Amino acid sequence: MTSCTVKAYVLKNISKPILNWQKEMGLASAQSTETIAGSYLETMERNKDYYHNLISFTTVEYNHDTGLVYCGITAADNDILWTFDPETKKFNSLHYENIGERFDVKIHRSLIIDDDGMMYGATAGLIEPFEYLDAPGGKVFSLNPKTNEIKILSIPCPHEYIQTIAMDKERKIIYGFTWPGHKFFRYDIKTNKSINFEWMGSHPHIPAVDDTGNLWGQWSQAGSSSANLLKYNPETNRIEFLRKSLPRVYTADTGAIDGMLNGKDGYIYIGTVSGALMRLDPKNIEIKYLGKPYPGTRLAGLCIGKDGLIYGGGGENYNTYIFTYDREKEKFKTIGRVYDPEINDACVIVHHITITEDRTVYAAETDNLERSGFLWECKINI
Repeated sequence: MTSCTVKAYVLKNISKPILNWQKEMGLASAQSTETIAGSYLETMERNKDYYHNLISFTTVEYNHDTGLVYCGITAADNDILWTFDPETKKFNSLHYENIGERFDVKIHRSLIIDDDGMMYGATAGLIEPFEYLDAPGGKVFSLNPKTNEIKILSIPCPHEYIQTIAMDKERKIIYGFTWPGHKFFRYDIKTNKSINFEWMGSHPHIPAVDDTGNLWGQWSQAGSSSANLLKYNPETNRIEFLRKSLPRVYTADTGAIDGMLNGKDGYIYIGTVSGALMRLDPKNIEIKYLGKPYPGTRLAGLCIGKDGLIYGGGGENYNTYIFTYDREKEKFKTIGRVYDPEINDACVIVHHITITEDRTVYAAETDNLERSGFLWECKINI
């Protein structure tokens, strides 16, 4: 029977429970442990424990060339890019705070490894309306894993912060969606030029590029609770606002995208906020409901193992799971709960996952309102 051995690794943590940390610090508008920015940044700075230690893990990416897991986190002190060594179990800061600015408080779903080994990322943040014109905007940056040199490449949408990116590795194009204006942009690495496509109404938690180079995301009409698919063709520079949404799992389901993955088999695989796995055929825009691998909502983490299986991670309220999906057999297998028995604690929400050559899954934890987020190591046992 397949199972997993789970171990939580702590980068930083606060010294006391924070279930009511918003009220305690006078941050009534705070939504989650990711929302550490904007008008209350100065308040955070006055409490150094929270300022430096109240963090969440928001994106993880394993680099087989370096053997390291690259971690984008939420941190008020702008120290938002780290590595984790699976051998030594040590974290190392790449010191993004030395080149960023005060509104760069997280790397949300925005780390990518190109085929040539270069890495790319983007910065997210949360700002109040009256700070909009003072905030420079999210940065697209490069990271050379050989030297750890970080270079700011572009601010594609001034004053907007970048929630998520995808990359066309053949054309060397980075696509992104922003907050708070829900804009969509294209950044061409070769020419160092950006196109800002303005308001999309909403954005996917993460987009994906199909085998022909089309970008797939999500949009919505003003006043609508329904999220529809979006397709962008880089050759024609044209966006198709499709009147097609994902199948609903329950009555209040909006069809919102939580995870997205090019399966390298001609299909795009989509995890939804409702906790379902879907398959999109880009050729005819047919969507197939594959199933719900566990009870509850949120399916944010998707990646492909060397065995060809799709590995997923999701769930919420400490009921979080790692699973596999066998595309040939069309079957799910629950690997195990993201729970560390040594500390009697579990991951509250799986926000992103990555996988190593030896089938170890690393899960990023966010939105924990009782402590900081941890990095969860899930070793798959066959």
